Amino acid sequence: MGSQEDVRSAGTLGLVGSILMLIPYVSIIGDILVLIALNKLSRAYGNNAIWNNALYALITAIVGGVVLAFILAGTAYLSLIYMGPGALSKAGVAMAFFVAFYIIILISGFFLRNAYNELSRSSGVSDFGSAARWYWLGALLTIIIVGLILYIVADIYAILGYSKLRG
Repeated sequence: MGSQEDVRSAGTLGLVGSILMLIPYVSIIGDILVLIALNKLSRAYGNNAIWNNALYALITAIVGGVVLAFILAGTAYLSLIYMGPGALSKAGVAMAFFVAFYIIILISGFFLRNAYNELSRSSGVSDFGSAARWYWLGALLTIIIVGLILYIVADIYAILGYSKLRG
């Protein structure tokens, strides 16, 4: 086990980061603070799976964003080259983009769920297990937009978990 002071400071970072994740245009700062907190907690509890899964979730999201940009640009380019400007199927481009987006969300959500499940096991705080479950359900149900609301529920459970680590 790590020192209680390391856990408290990571809990504070995670708490502030999770709150900031709920605020548009500031959420990227919250994401960074939560990643720092997960790194510190991973070291404090001696459980590398927490950090590794969080890092894989981040890498998947970043690489996925680049892949999405290439899918969008590539589909549009190939449609123009091979079929002419009138053949660009907006529905086809949207479908390819949406399928790729959903797959990336699922993979990233899988790793995020694993990170919070490991944190729940290491810390003994069940709210992190609940956050893991809601993050995963949010990823699964993103296809019908409801998942975005479930991500907010997951963030609230993460906030509760981080607040318990502080005290």
